[in-house]
Amino acid sequence: MKIFTWLLTLALAVVCFTCWAMSGLIMKSLADTGRELRDLPGITVFLFHPNLWILFCPVPWIIYSSVLSLRRELTPSAVFIFAGSVVIGVALLVCAFFIASVVPFLKLKV
Repeated sequence: MKIFTWLLTLALAVVCFTCWAMSGLIMKSLADTGRELRDLPGITVFLFHPNLWILFCPVPWIIYSSVLSLRRELTPSAVFIFAGSVVIGVALLVCAFFIASVVPFLKLKV
């Protein structure tokens, strides 16, 4: 069970690294189209402009996984709570990332 928590943490780290890399590419792509930072939607600028924070997202789960690894035996409820929190974290990150990357390309009427 202990390896399961580390595998989930590794999967979260891979998702975070991919989102970090893609956010840099999206910002470069938007800059190549001639759009300035002030012309972008707020959610895109908030999530992608200083994108280094995405790499630090797995840190709470690394700490949590370390704490769980120090236990002699893991209960299924502790592992399910950990897995649920990782899934919620990934879902929030991916949904926010998707919205922030799609909004600049939508033609919205104001």
